[in-house]
Amino acid sequence: MKKYSKQREIILESLKIRRDHPTVDMLYEDLKLQMPNIGIATIYRNVSELCNCGQIRKIKCEDGIYRYDGNEENHIHFECNNCHKIFDIKLEEKESKKINKELQNLANTINAEFDKQEIMLSGLCEKCKKQ
Repeated sequence: MKKYSKQREIILESLKIRRDHPTVDMLYEDLKLQMPNIGIATIYRNVSELCNCGQIRKIKCEDGIYRYDGNEENHIHFECNNCHKIFDIKLEEKESKKINKELQNLANTINAEFDKQEIMLSGLCEKCKKQ
């Protein structure tokens, strides 16, 4: 990663505490309250760098919009087909190991070795299901 910057630190810290999986536009609206001079291009550049070095995740949603996740806990995502919110589903270590073993077995069918998983479930969230 490039040298330290205050903007990158604030973007990363914001993403680590958020659980709403914001878009760059959402980040921009929130962060300009803390840093009025921050530009949207700065946020785009920094989230790209944070993704490239593995400090945050980039999530492509069904609607084609990218959202960002700084949650370091082991988890998978669920996207509601109606409200398009993204929810984290925490995985215990035992569950994660079981999933990874099964994914490696799938990769073995083509003589490959996988090194990470990005699982996105979709359906209706509890609130939308009740409507």
